[in-house]
Amino acid sequence: MNLRIYEAPESIPEAPAGGRVVAIGVFDGVHRGHQRILREAVERARLVDDSVVAAVTFRPHPEAVLRPERAPRQLTALDRKAELMDALGVQELMVVRFDRAFADLSPADFCAQVLSRRLGARLVLVGENFRFGHHAVGGPEDLRQYGREHGFETSTVPLSEEDGKTISSTRIRGLIGSGHVAEATRLLGRPHRIEGVVVAGVGRGRTLSAPTANLAVEAETALPRHGVYVTRSLLSGMGAYASVTSVGTNPTFEADGVVRIETLLLDYEGDIYGARMAVDFLEWIRGQQRFAGPDVLAERIRLDVEAARGFLSRRPDLLDSN
Repeated sequence: MNLRIYEAPESIPEAPAGGRVVAIGVFDGVHRGHQRILREAVERARLVDDSVVAAVTFRPHPEAVLRPERAPRQLTALDRKAELMDALGVQELMVVRFDRAFADLSPADFCAQVLSRRLGARLVLVGENFRFGHHAVGGPEDLRQYGREHGFETSTVPLSEEDGKTISSTRIRGLIGSGHVAEATRLLGRPHRIEGVVVAGVGRGRTLSAPTANLAVEAETALPRHGVYVTRSLLSGMGAYASVTSVGTNPTFEADGVVRIETLLLDYEGDIYGARMAVDFLEWIRGQQRFAGPDVLAERIRLDVEAARGFLSRRPDLLDSN
């Protein structure tokens, strides 16, 4: 990865002679709307010799500080966000620690401390719904006015739409949470991915002739609706594999209410405990069910695998890793 990440303001190097073209946003999901802003930043930077494309994002999500009870689940962790931005041509990522002190900055202080003093912005790009500063009183016009006074241009990028509705992280979370992962794929521009470490389960899958990899993920990860999905699983250093993934509380055997993510790799055999794995959600198969016993569940798993293979035989392109 070529992108450089700066998580402390003092670590950001001085701006090059051509300044920085800066895109600002939470960018959770790096969905098609975000991609539009970032691609425009990359294109504009190419027109200026010795300029750098930088993105500014915030951690944690501002809602986690301002309204913790409404804090959204995370579509993309920081490392995944950086990976996606790198693929788009972004060269630097500044991660601003969003806390109460930062939330209390006025729009002018935000521009002075972040855009002028730290980044040496030449051009700043934001979505047309961008808000910033104390109580979110600042908008694109405030940014534009400050830029006129302090030497940078501001460009407002129109929101992207699909089916007549704005593409947003909130909309995508809603689709994922209701199991509509294929529609979420259209808005993201790629399948929704969760990542984590394969941990030991109780070993029940082997007795059902369906040994599964149990994935431990961060608590704030956005999970699909409880059910079974066609997935693509990527094992670090070992490629992509067709898979079936269950997200749910395993009501046939468990009564603890703990959500488990269990993936059956269709064409892989081997010990992957401790390995890092990414799971891309491609298509819904069915909702979570409670079965009468192991034999009934084993037959249902067989049908799930059959459904997944049928789907992937029609869409072999979905097994390409990215």
